Amino acid sequence: MEIILNDTNESKQQQIVSRKRTGKMYLDDVVRQVKQGNIPACFAALQIKQLEKDFKRTLSEIEEEAKDELRGVTSYTYGDFQLKFKEGSRTIDYSGCDEIVVMEKHLKSVKEKYKAALEGVEKGNTVLLEGHYFADQNGEQLPLPTHKYNKSSIVLTKV
Repeated sequence: MEIILNDTNESKQQQIVSRKRTGKMYLDDVVRQVKQGNIPACFAALQIKQLEKDFKRTLSEIEEEAKDELRGVTSYTYGDFQLKFKEGSRTIDYSGCDEIVVMEKHLKSVKEKYKAALEGVEKGNTVLLEGHYFADQNGEQLPLPTHKYNKSSIVLTKV
């Protein structure tokens, strides 16, 4: 089953598509202006980040309605693109399984011990042993964890 449009809807959709093309030209121009050195990349990034927030806010305002429209239909196709409704992924809730809850708490406390050791080495409170190890309260030599970094990014905040 497909979503069927009437003439009024098609006319309104054409207006939206036209505005989208104008927006795409704007974005292409921003990239061109940065590449040519006419505007600072930071200024352009700030402007685009603001737009990105607006796009996300706007999508969140209409997304539930779009999901409702897509429930029970195969898809919505416009041009070369298609929207389909996809159920959320299925997960398993272990909160009622005492054995798993206890093991997760134990794992959390073990991770905290290793994290504290790493922070202690960084602050000079824990001795770093040969081979990137540390000694716990019982004198056992354990491997020291390392930091791992996610992808860096730029963040937009309102001042």
